[in-house]
Amino acid sequence: MNHKGFTILELLISIALISVVLLLLLKVMMSLEVINHDTSYASDDEIARTEMIKKIEQDFLDYHLNGLTIKKENDSLIIELQLDELKRITVTSNSIMYDDEEYFLKSKNASYDLCLDYEYMDLEQDYYLLTFSIPVLIEGVNTTKQDDLTFTYLGMKNENTSYPSTYTC
Repeated sequence: MNHKGFTILELLISIALISVVLLLLLKVMMSLEVINHDTSYASDDEIARTEMIKKIEQDFLDYHLNGLTIKKENDSLIIELQLDELKRITVTSNSIMYDDEEYFLKSKNASYDLCLDYEYMDLEQDYYLLTFSIPVLIEGVNTTKQDDLTFTYLGMKNENTSYPSTYTC
């Protein structure tokens, strides 16, 4: 027999199927919003790190680095730069401070590693290169070097400078 129209059973099954599809779409939309929210925080953190690197490297260009001290105090890593004036980089697990400006990490599960990667390299003639890298950890793992706060100083050797040749945590 050929029935025209819908039975109540067909209508209920159609409504149930549509509601299941709508719930799945809602769940996907909510998970995309969470991913987008984390991505915007990651972008904010990247911008803050870039600004910090820019400030430090600009000071390296503007001033002569006469000395350097790296130490750990409590739950902080402190890098003192004896430029023409004393500058201090203070790193905690969730923030970094330079020149009285503090940047907090906003990303979930992100933290700074308090174990600094530091390298002193003798170059040709009377030059040297200092490289500092403060690792950014995601869930306790350094997933990529691109996220790390890395800055370098190229200097000319003279008698009035003192830098550690190595640093280990």
